[in-house]
Amino acid sequence: MNLHQLRIFATVARLGSFSRAAEELHISQPSVSIQVADLERALGVDLFKQGERPIRLTEAGSVLEDYARRILALVDGAEAAVKEAKHLRRPRPAADAAVDAEAAPLGGADAGPPFEVIEHTADVGIIAYGRSLEELFSHAAMGMMHFLIDAASVRPIEQRTRTVEAEDREGLLINWLNDLLLLLNAEGFVPARFEVRELTGTRLRADVAGEPVDPERHRFHLDVKAATYHQLDVRKNEMWEARVIFDV
Repeated sequence: MNLHQLRIFATVARLGSFSRAAEELHISQPSVSIQVADLERALGVDLFKQGERPIRLTEAGSVLEDYARRILALVDGAEAAVKEAKHLRRPRPAADAAVDAEAAPLGGADAGPPFEVIEHTADVGIIAYGRSLEELFSHAAMGMMHFLIDAASVRPIEQRTRTVEAEDREGLLINWLNDLLLLLNAEGFVPARFEVRELTGTRLRADVAGEPVDPERHRFHLDVKAATYHQLDVRKNEMWEARVIFDV
């Protein structure tokens, strides 16, 4: 059980609808259903009565709703009190392993870290690295997916080809990342590996490997709504670097 699941559960309970909760939280309805199902599985109880409209809480659900309201009120108060604090955070070891596996075909052991994770007030972000723009865009995608799911739990058994366009390099990066979120939320496909095949100043074509969402195996973390232009920076130093902030 985590705060993200509690917030989604509390919203569904308050509105009596999975679809209305998805609209208020600005996430897809499948994401709401997956998070509630994961919460029920973790607790070993049904939180909502089956087949009733509007949705009604079970006895266990009513107990949890009371605690959820109090917990979320405390969390919101804490966030408001420390909203100016900024912290540096490194990826989890499991993510590191997936990153290494993905980056290995592109270069040797001295390539450096593909990305580092940063927090930005209420949002999160990454600084991605690459020896080429193609590698940079691949690593930025890996960094974003790090927030959503443990890459080790996603099997690269299917491949999708994605094409995106924009007026400039920065817009292309944002459109690429948001297209991957669309692939997850609208098509129910979890991307895990990325190979940019074509990259110009205004067009990108990439092969994306992954699998359809499996509620039995996939455990989602943060709900990333979008990659944003806030403090976006793409530059070339010794390597290519890109700073991206995500709305969560």
